[in-house]
Amino acid sequence: MLTLAKQAEKFFMDYVRGGGKQNRKKQVTRIIEFLDWIESTEKVISLHGIGKNHVIGFWKSHRDLSDATAYKYWLGLCKLWEWLGKHEEPPKPFKQGVEPEIKKSAEYLVIPELSVAIKTVREKRGLSIQKLANLTCCEPCLIATIESGKLDFSFMDINILLKALKIKFTY
Repeated sequence: MLTLAKQAEKFFMDYVRGGGKQNRKKQVTRIIEFLDWIESTEKVISLHGIGKNHVIGFWKSHRDLSDATAYKYWLGLCKLWEWLGKHEEPPKPFKQGVEPEIKKSAEYLVIPELSVAIKTVREKRGLSIQKLANLTCCEPCLIATIESGKLDFSFMDINILLKALKIKFTY
């Protein structure tokens, strides 16, 4: 156990005492794995220094987790957030190629400019730039650059975004 996990030990002791002990022990193990991962990849020295960006980095590096396992990790992170007194929930895991539920419509849009099409469809589906970045493994600044209409990006980047947003490109 590294420094962050030792700082959280006081929370673990009280938590494991009550309720379903096996499940709580597994959840504590997941929290310790998360804290160890943060400490080995980031320069965080205090539990209160942990934030949403650390959780997003954890999800990006653990995309191979099954949905059920990722959900169990997320529940553990919710408990950690509760202990730390954070007001919001930690970010949920996003899998590459898996998009949030979107209402299907028979509506077709014809937009001549590619950058406008990407931005319009992203906003219509209720995705922020950060969520689209998590979904596609692209950098958020790259997506913002593409949406602004600047031409310093590759066709591969555009293709990834088109597939993620399910935009059919015809010329």
